[in-house]
Amino acid sequence: MPEKNNSDAEAKARFFFDNARKAAEHNDFDAAIDMYLDGLRCAPDAIQEGHIKLRELSVKRQAAGGEKASSEEVAERQKSETALERMLNAEYLLAKDPSYLPYAEAILKAAAAGGYKDTAKWIADLIFLANKKARKPSLQIYLLLKDSYEAIGRLGRALSACEYAAKLRPGDETLAAEVKRLSEKRAAAKGKYLQQDVLKESVGSAEEEEELEGVRSVVGGEDSYFGADENGKKDDWLGDMPGEIDPAVARASSFFSKAKQVAAVNDYDYAIELYLKGLSSTPEAVEEGHIPLCELALQRQRKGGKKPSMMERVKRLRGKTPLEQMLNAEHLFAKDPNSLSHAGVMLKAAVSGGFTKTANWIANYLFQMNNAAKKPSFKVYVLLKNSYTALGQFDKALAACQCAARIRPADAAITDELKNLTAELTVSRGKYDREGDFRQSIKDRQMQERLRAQDSLVKTKDFRLSVVEEARKALAEDPNLPKNVFNLAQALFDLEQEESENEAIALLESTYKSKGDFSFKQRAGQMRISQLKRKIREAKGGLEAEPDEVGGDAAVAELMAQFNRTEMEHYCLCVENYPTDLKAKYEYAVRLLRNKRYDEAIPLFQEAHRDPRHKIAAMGKTGLCFLMKGWFADAVDVFTQAIDAYEIKDDGTAKELRYNLGRAYEEQGETEKALEIYRKIAQLDFGFKDVRQRVDKLRSKGT
Repeated sequence: MPEKNNSDAEAKARFFFDNARKAAEHNDFDAAIDMYLDGLRCAPDAIQEGHIKLRELSVKRQAAGGEKASSEEVAERQKSETALERMLNAEYLLAKDPSYLPYAEAILKAAAAGGYKDTAKWIADLIFLANKKARKPSLQIYLLLKDSYEAIGRLGRALSACEYAAKLRPGDETLAAEVKRLSEKRAAAKGKYLQQDVLKESVGSAEEEEELEGVRSVVGGEDSYFGADENGKKDDWLGDMPGEIDPAVARASSFFSKAKQVAAVNDYDYAIELYLKGLSSTPEAVEEGHIPLCELALQRQRKGGKKPSMMERVKRLRGKTPLEQMLNAEHLFAKDPNSLSHAGVMLKAAVSGGFTKTANWIANYLFQMNNAAKKPSFKVYVLLKNSYTALGQFDKALAACQCAARIRPADAAITDELKNLTAELTVSRGKYDREGDFRQSIKDRQMQERLRAQDSLVKTKDFRLSVVEEARKALAEDPNLPKNVFNLAQALFDLEQEESENEAIALLESTYKSKGDFSFKQRAGQMRISQLKRKIREAKGGLEAEPDEVGGDAAVAELMAQFNRTEMEHYCLCVENYPTDLKAKYEYAVRLLRNKRYDEAIPLFQEAHRDPRHKIAAMGKTGLCFLMKGWFADAVDVFTQAIDAYEIKDDGTAKELRYNLGRAYEEQGETEKALEIYRKIAQLDFGFKDVRQRVDKLRSKGT
């Protein structure tokens, strides 16, 4: 590459890295991740300013409770054609889940394949140290390191990795031969051969330690970067990282992966079976198994999926073990996700079997379901009380008991339980029943309660008010700490009262004016949008209840207009203040499209093509803009490109793209092509939009 192009790329990378650091300073971690990756796309081997800073950011984000990548993001990021995109997509996933070693391995493989030697060496060094310190080092990881180091010409490290592998399998002749081959290759590269007795003792030798010292220097020392985060907490890769892959986990992962593929083609019942097979191997796989299965169940329900038959219910009524009982109930729940009964049976079995993570998840879900029911079930609240008590979560047990008491205020047994649980919660929080200093218990009680609040999905009104008061005190003690402003604003907004919501928004707006930090105004805008959504829901609900109310339609229309203006203003400001945030550009372009401002929307959608999360959607909406402008040939080109780029051929997105392509052909006068597209959609989904009428119309014209 010419020197000028190199310096241009470096300048662009520095621009992205600088903006990433600014975003990170304002705790906008996700935007910072995107900016770092934009910079690394320009300078893939920028270790210090790019990869290491992104790694540090990901650890901070995780400590702040940042969510992992969704299953959709993971699937989208695994679709990459070039080595660079594979590397950056894997690094995106690692930034969202910095303790998940397979993402690091994917970065290493892609970096080595793409010839990004500095990056390959950096990530390989991280993996090497992690594997070396693991309680059970992985042979497969050492072999991957050996091959990767050799591919980038780091023969000393390749030899060290091979020797560690040989140490795990001392009698393996193949590994012994590899050690010899690499030793000779390295010696030849240095222009000399080492003596055989030195080779035998090279593991743990001064020379090998020198290699590892080079590893440590890249990451800033074992404890300053890789080994511990800023709070002194050890990185999850160290010490806790599994060595050999657990066969049960591998088997479950295979079933979950297949389930996602099957669900993508709308074969929901088979996908349910696959998820349950995976969960039979790993019953506690909440994020990988239970939650995706629950999402699938809701999607199946929306598509008109039938409830379990009588024969199915009889067959799945019992089970020999708690695990079998839990999975049988989950099968029925997946086919009838509104059933409190099936969820309750699943919860009982999870508690009985000791599947605490699963029990906690389904209990929280069941609590929300029962709260939202038109007539909440007393029995369900009692079940939740007993289950949370068994799990040692006395705050949630107390909340469930309070709900039960509201339904049956004269129930003496429930009244007694309220007293018992209140005392139990006091003991649990105060540590009266544990060894230790009572003063220390008092000292750290606030931290305990705050952590519980972050974990709990069940927040009573009194609890939310206590959170507000705590947040006010924290802000009063340190009004210059942005975190305190955000926490108080969120606590106020969580009260779900217009007065407190307005106070939260005003707090953020005033802080923005005094500090000039757009992240405060951005959060205020998000809250204002959420508030308007709530008002619209309430107005529509009132209109449905009293359809003849004078002025009801006009009130809803005015709220919708205000909502539209607010969203437009919000996303316009986001784009102006975060010019490299592709997600913001996509969201703003969507609003421009809704308002028929096609010329402004098109360039933003085109920029959003670079974001894998929105690539296909942005291409489809670019084509729609061309279609609405009357640029039919251009619309045909863009829709065709989007269809070719989208791997799934029969889901809602695929049908939408083909439908719009048919519209473009029809508007252009190519009715035969349009009819053929409409026919194919009708064969797949006869009720999709107005495709049936379009087929009839075109056939009636004699095409």
